[in-house]
Amino acid sequence: MRIDVPPELEEILEEFLVEAEEILENLDQDLIDLENNPDDKELLNKIFRGMHTLKGGAGFLNLTSIVEVAHRIEDIFNKLRNDEMELSPELMDVILEGVDIIKSAIASIKESREIPDLEEVKPIIEKLDKALKGESLPSEASGGESGREAKSDSGDVEFVDGISEELKKLLREHPDKDLAGLLEEIILMPPDKRPMEVIPEIEKLIEEGKDVKDLIKKKEPEKPKAESETKEVQPKKEKTEEKKAPPKTKKEVKSSETIRVDVERVENLMNLVGEIVLDRNRILRVSADVEKECRGESVEKLLEAVTSLDRTVSDLQVAVMKLRMQPIKKIFSKFPRLVRDLARKLKKKVQLIIEGEDTELDRSILDKLEDPLIHLVRNALDHGIEPPEERVMKGKPEVGTIRLFAYHEGDHIVVGIEDDGRGIDPEKIKKKAIEKGLITPEQAAQLSDKEAYELIFMPGFSTAEKVSDVSGRGVGMDVVASTIHSLRGSIEIDSEVGKGTTIYLKLPLTVAIIRTLMIGVKNQVFAVPLHSVVEVVRYNPDLVKEVGSFKSFMLREEVLPLFSLNELLEYEDSGEKRFVVIVKVGERLIAVSIEDLYGEEEIVIKSLGELLADIPGIAGATIAGDGRVVLILDLNSLLSDYKIKLAGAFK
Repeated sequence: MRIDVPPELEEILEEFLVEAEEILENLDQDLIDLENNPDDKELLNKIFRGMHTLKGGAGFLNLTSIVEVAHRIEDIFNKLRNDEMELSPELMDVILEGVDIIKSAIASIKESREIPDLEEVKPIIEKLDKALKGESLPSEASGGESGREAKSDSGDVEFVDGISEELKKLLREHPDKDLAGLLEEIILMPPDKRPMEVIPEIEKLIEEGKDVKDLIKKKEPEKPKAESETKEVQPKKEKTEEKKAPPKTKKEVKSSETIRVDVERVENLMNLVGEIVLDRNRILRVSADVEKECRGESVEKLLEAVTSLDRTVSDLQVAVMKLRMQPIKKIFSKFPRLVRDLARKLKKKVQLIIEGEDTELDRSILDKLEDPLIHLVRNALDHGIEPPEERVMKGKPEVGTIRLFAYHEGDHIVVGIEDDGRGIDPEKIKKKAIEKGLITPEQAAQLSDKEAYELIFMPGFSTAEKVSDVSGRGVGMDVVASTIHSLRGSIEIDSEVGKGTTIYLKLPLTVAIIRTLMIGVKNQVFAVPLHSVVEVVRYNPDLVKEVGSFKSFMLREEVLPLFSLNELLEYEDSGEKRFVVIVKVGERLIAVSIEDLYGEEEIVIKSLGELLADIPGIAGATIAGDGRVVLILDLNSLLSDYKIKLAGAFK
């Protein structure tokens, strides 16, 4: 449904959308915290106020569908904070579903000025109304009904025709069990108490895909009575728990004055600063030439002014870059909900620990980091964390742990995902890679554990025994690798079978302005990001050896694979090598011989445009201090075809 906002209310609508996004951004985290600590009155009040604000703003703009959903969620939280309801996983499922509807509506308004009509949101409104009346809610995890609510409604129940009296009796005695659960309960009973006559009947119903709710013809619970009983009993229970609940440490909230600035304006400002940096580099180069050719008082004054300009531009560059920096909490806050929903779906018990959420990162990197993190967290839950019964058999806590963390390391940020699950078996990975024809048995025998882990990031690779809607299709991990490498980052895996896995993503703080090493071949200058350069040494033909079909370079008793930059770029090899650049690609050091070395330079990355965006080995371009266009090399991409071959050749 299209919304028509008068011109005078357009600005108010924009402010409402920004405010709504801010409320919803933190709501998932708050709801998961509340589910873990339902007695936190302060958190209850915070969520209630947020929904009240959301409802009020939507009401002013006549956004009816948002108002109706928000109003009911607000009523639920009003009952929860007044001890008139009890929070259950089933109730939280419905609340989260309602929040998702509101999020979707806000996104739709922002993108196309469209909003769902009342008919489209009617199903969730009915669910919320049902929750407000205290009626039973379906369990998302099992498809059945929660024990407490099912028992309250089990008094007057009629069943569909054909159900035996013995089975009806069992269903009334176990209203919180679905048919599969009921069959399991019977099998676990002592033989003398086991009702053998109903087992064939239950098995037949399971084969037909039936569930308990499919057998019920009509329910006639006494709703008013159930509601009054809820009101009387639950406050007592909550008061008892309230005494036992440990006091929650309050976080000190610092007030700060902020202004909202359009992202496009910040991007334009960053582009202008980038141009100033290029001009600064050009002025520094010219002033150095002037100093060589001329001497005098005027030249000294010029150099002083240029030095001062250099400092000011550097400070300006840092200040503007900070405008683009945002805390990683922006994406970390989405994972408690993801973990909670996926754990319920997989019937696993998992706690999520988040550390370093205030660590700041360039917004452009932050936007691209969300999808890789989602893949890694889903894999940790699906492949890593074992089911509760398996964990108990291994002597582990029933509840698995996933830790999501971030911290600064020099001019980089490290983002990590750690789990205490099964770990990664390198032998299993090698076996799977041989089956898929990715490596030979001889190469597999030479691979170290770290190098075997890198096979996970190859396209189409998967160790899953069966394909599910969570994982197992062989896509995802290669997307993670390509995304991280496109951001000039690196991935490292540390794992121990039976203990767990940690994956580290090392990323630059910003992708706009970086320090590079300027190298040359055939009088063409190229830039290599400095973070991937380990060291530079003189080329010595005596240190070059042949290893099979590859060349190697001896560096302090260590044998490194050697490539010529001419070879990697498919230039004619002149044979004039003067330097060797040692670079780190994944977990391996690789030597690259070059003709010329021009030193370090701070550059501004420029896109090559849509037509030249996908050239392998080229990450972008820049303008050097002497005015020449310089291509920025992505050595990880250039060497990708050689990685597995190198692993077997250099051992």
